[in-house]
Parts: sequence; C-alpha cells; structure tokens
Amino acid sequence: MAQISDWIGRERRRVEALAPGDLARLGAVLDRPEVPLQVPPAWHWACAVETPRQSQIGPDGHPLRGGFMPPVAAPRRMFAAADLRFEAPLLAGAETEWVERIAAIKEKTGQSGVLTFVEVERRISQGGILRVAETQTIVYRPAPVPGEALPAPTAAPDAADWRKTVTADATMLMRFSAATFNAHRIHYDRPYAVEVEAYPGLVVQGPLIALCLLEAVPPGRAVTRFSFRALRPLFDGVPFEVCGRYIDDGAQLWAQSAEGWLAMTAQVEFAP
Repeated sequence: MAQISDWIGRERRRVEALAPGDLARLGAVLDRPEVPLQVPPAWHWACAVETPRQSQIGPDGHPLRGGFMPPVAAPRRMFAAADLRFEAPLLAGAETEWVERIAAIKEKTGQSGVLTFVEVERRISQGGILRVAETQTIVYRPAPVPGEALPAPTAAPDAADWRKTVTADATMLMRFSAATFNAHRIHYDRPYAVEVEAYPGLVVQGPLIALCLLEAVPPGRAVTRFSFRALRPLFDGVPFEVCGRYIDDGAQLWAQSAEGWLAMTAQVEFAP
C-alpha cells in the first residue's frame, strides 16, 4: 500500500499562455480600475489554475487526494503559508511554464491532533527565464471537535505606517473563489462551513488576505520577495484591517481582526 511519503518528489508540469482574462477577473475582485501587462506580485494565483473534472472533486470541494497531492486522511485543509521570490516580471499573454513538486511532507501534533504539512514548490518561467519561485505550505487537520476553540489570539502591533479596512462579504468570497477556480466549500457554502467544519461563518481565503496585504503596500518600490503565515481565520461580513510598517529593505505586514487579533503575518522585500 502506498504511503504518503511516496509522494515526496512527485512533479507535474504544464505549458500554457498566461491569459489576460484570468488577470482581469482577479483585478475586478480587487477593485483595480485597470490590469497592468506586467503581472503584479502573487496575481499568478489566478492563472493557469488546476481544472479537475467534476467527478474528481472531493466532499470539501478540493480535488480528490491521491493524484498530485498525497492521500492525507485528515479531512480539513488550509493554505497555511507561502514564500515567494519574484525574480523577473511575468508578462500577460506570454507562453508560461509551470512546474510543481511535492518538496516535503511533515507531521506534527497540535492542540486538535495530528497535523500534516505538505510543502509544494512551484517554478514559473517565461522565455526560459525563471520569473517566480514559490513554496506553498498546505496543512491538513482532523475533523472539528464539538466546542473546539479557535487558536489562542495574539495581539496585533500598535504602530503602523499604513492601515486599510477590508470587508470581504459573501459576494467577494464567491468572486475570488471563481477567479482562482477554488471550489473549497468553506468559502461559499455557509451550511457546510458552519455545520460540517464548525466555523461561525464563511472563511476568508488566505490568498485573498495575502493579496489585500500586498495591495495596501504604498506604490513606488518593486516587491522582490513576499512571505506570509496564516494564524487565525477571518470571516465574511466582518471588517478587518491590513496594515504595514517599513523595516530595513522592506516592510512588515499583518492582517488583524476587528478585535485586534493577528490573523496573518507577512513580510516583503523591496528591490534596491
């Protein structure tokens, strides 16, 4: 019988044009008046996305496990963290090579039981030049326990050089799921999110929060690296803040709930 460790090193590759229409849909969700020809940092999340057939979709809305992703038994999945290096601009309309590889699978014991972390390396090239190097960390968690508490909160920093309030309502979550072709039901199916996964509402997508952090960074300096870590979920219809402050060669970013609890931490590096 195959073990999940057998998936380490598994790779898939595809080549297709980076479609301007994909960028236009994401730009509409982010309320951009126009979409630039050079792809903004992390906007590639809406491009050349995985398109499994309906018969290949699992009960949570994600593709069935055991294909590219390992057959982890834990039912709940979350995009926990990512580290991205922007080596050169991606250009809309250009032929693009996407290479993905399962780099590591690790298990840890948390408050709710065994957690399985899967690291996925992604390399995106155009014209034989590496443009984006990314490592995503996906975590699989056990089914919720009745009365299970959210992670212990951490207070957000007081001082910020900029702040922006975001209210991600159900329509915005649905549109972002559509733009990224993400069928995870916790983002649009309220009965499933509340009754099956025991959340108090629809969960704001981690990549959407990350993109809101990037969109709030004051313009004028090119971002060469971006990393983030999700700490605590945010829910539809409840305002949250995306904040940042400058540090040496970059900026520290964070998203905080209406109560002032950290939901995501992040950091960017700027080009010299």
